[in-house]
Amino acid sequence: MENVKTKVGEAFLAETFVKGNEPSFSSFVDGYEVSMAKGASLAISSTEEAPVFFGIKGRLLGAAKIDLERAVSLYIKDKMHTTITAYNLNPKEIEVYIAPCLTFSHTIVERSLIEKMMALGYRAACKRTDGVDFFDVPVAILVQMRELGIPMKNIHISDYDTFENPEMFYSKLRSDEKENVTVATLL
Repeated sequence: MENVKTKVGEAFLAETFVKGNEPSFSSFVDGYEVSMAKGASLAISSTEEAPVFFGIKGRLLGAAKIDLERAVSLYIKDKMHTTITAYNLNPKEIEVYIAPCLTFSHTIVERSLIEKMMALGYRAACKRTDGVDFFDVPVAILVQMRELGIPMKNIHISDYDTFENPEMFYSKLRSDEKENVTVATLL
């Protein structure tokens, strides 16, 4: 089975390694990291967390590992705002990719969290079915990127859910012990 390769606009190439193709890396982004090195590569090891990569062609590559707690605390929005300011970036040039991760149907949350996030303007990421509340982390990240001024056409979300594709990806919800690896390389 082939890895999931995604060319994100002109900025970077991301590759999520499928089961059986796991690469060995010594360093993974566990929070948030930015590199301005020519040809830089950043790797994230994850199962349910959303691996987020962003960049501007030939200039900057960044990565963040976003779990539910970081998504609802607006962690990536705050970190990226700081990066945009510090490096004097034009948000319209930034390209973003959210790699395979859990989607909303596997992220059950308390009603109080949904109410809080709706009050903050994240209704698009809040779902309720049969009295059960769900939070869509990739959609919350998308909304935060839009709030920073990144155009919708520059934001890409993987079509794959790590839980729903057991032949391709690991998931702690299925009691898998290994993690998925996604690597992005600045173009």
